[in-house]
Amino acid sequence: MSDAMTDAIVSLNLELDLAHTLDMLLTALMDQTDAKYAAINVLDEDGISVDFHYKGMPSGVWEHIRRAPNAVGVLGNIPDEGTLVLADLTQHPAFQGMPRHHPPMGSFLGTALKVRGSVFGYLYLASKPGEFTPEDEAAVEALAAAASVAIDNAQLYEKALARERWLNASQDITTALLADPGDEEVFETIVRSAKDLAGAVNVALVLPGMDGTWTMEITAGPQATALLGLELPTEGRAFEVIESGLGVISAEPPGNTVLEVVRGFGPTLYAPLSAEHRPVGLLMLWRDRGMPTFTAEDLEIAQRFATQAAMALSVAELSHVKGKTQLLEERQRLADDLHDFVSQELFATAMQIEAISHDVEPRIAARLSRTLDHVKRAQHEVRGVMSSLSGHRTSEPISERIRREIVMATDSMGFAPRVQVDWGQVSHAVGGDPSLSDDLVAVVREMLSNVARHSQATSVYMAVSGADGRLVVEVVDDGIGPGGATNRHSGTSNLANRALRRNGTFTLAPSRPGAERPGTVAEWNVEGAG
Repeated sequence: MSDAMTDAIVSLNLELDLAHTLDMLLTALMDQTDAKYAAINVLDEDGISVDFHYKGMPSGVWEHIRRAPNAVGVLGNIPDEGTLVLADLTQHPAFQGMPRHHPPMGSFLGTALKVRGSVFGYLYLASKPGEFTPEDEAAVEALAAAASVAIDNAQLYEKALARERWLNASQDITTALLADPGDEEVFETIVRSAKDLAGAVNVALVLPGMDGTWTMEITAGPQATALLGLELPTEGRAFEVIESGLGVISAEPPGNTVLEVVRGFGPTLYAPLSAEHRPVGLLMLWRDRGMPTFTAEDLEIAQRFATQAAMALSVAELSHVKGKTQLLEERQRLADDLHDFVSQELFATAMQIEAISHDVEPRIAARLSRTLDHVKRAQHEVRGVMSSLSGHRTSEPISERIRREIVMATDSMGFAPRVQVDWGQVSHAVGGDPSLSDDLVAVVREMLSNVARHSQATSVYMAVSGADGRLVVEVVDDGIGPGGATNRHSGTSNLANRALRRNGTFTLAPSRPGAERPGTVAEWNVEGAG
């Protein structure tokens, strides 16, 4: 073995950069054997090329071919042990021709690359002047054995670096969300980070809606605009991934129901975002056709990233909701204080001034009248401030207010309720009546709170409807029954009283035998304002 070969073997086992390792190997092989072309082809378990490195072929030629060979034809006949040596590649019975623009090749030598007894790729040499010799075979086998170990080490090193990059990205996202829970740019960061780290071309972050739909809310890549706003088909594979919590990889978008824009994509990775055993999103990654498929290692790393992002999003959302709720409650407290103390004092003062003005001489009465005008203007200003403070709550869309209650309840129960709401009906039933909106929000809060405190439930279904002039809230849980809740008279009394004031009813009872959703059913049913 030449000194160059010895140096190459030593250098291979010192080098951790995979691209440099492979370049050194191919250069050493060509120098040792005088071959015109050399290549290393790393394959997946199906014999499909996932990583191809070559020397000798002009880059312009490769730009025309742009497709690495798979383990078929002559290449599929390379043995797991030893070498395949041919005087003329084109004369082998398994030869299937060359791709268009591929340079002609004559003599050929191929050998397997193995790690821990398993073949993971092949080494090819071609077009040596004359034929490959037994000395060439021995040298290639020795270098291939050393290269296999070096490639394995380099791949392990690259995987470790990839894990570190994913981990750093997760930490950056968590830090940003905890620093500013309302920062929606973090969603963009999640998508951009996943796209870059996974080597994906198109990416979508799917988030849940209030009506059970899942929509691509944040997208990136050449098809970002076409993907944005698309709803996942409920019968599709992506929906199954969300419900099961199990990620998936495939050579192309999986399932029979695939959105039109996605059909042209290639290798696919779906990583669900779950927090506390509940789905909060789905990360969808696609590469172009012809690109390497995602590996189980890719899925494992992406899943860890998705889980970390989900936890950060869940904590941030809860923090944001709690903060906003506290702010609105503080505004309402200030409005109540202004009414109970300042407004009432101003009203009493106005009454006293008006009474005194009747018992004094006209000159003093005139001055008191002007003072009374000032007091009444102050009353008017206070009422305006009270209205403004209260209006921050009542001017919010009813969907946002109920969504906030659901997030708070999810934190208390430890799982997310299934929710079905027809927002068009509900908005019409509320009819712009702030007091009815307040009642609806309070009822949702109290009913979900009762489940969290008393039912020991593991699942909850809530439906809000506004059909036929009625506003109805139904909550079904699979807990221990209504006894625990009815023992807490204040909660159920509040719900009943709110219903009675609006000519409605509140009931709490076990579901009917054979019902679609067995358990305890609470129903609040009142006249709508629409």
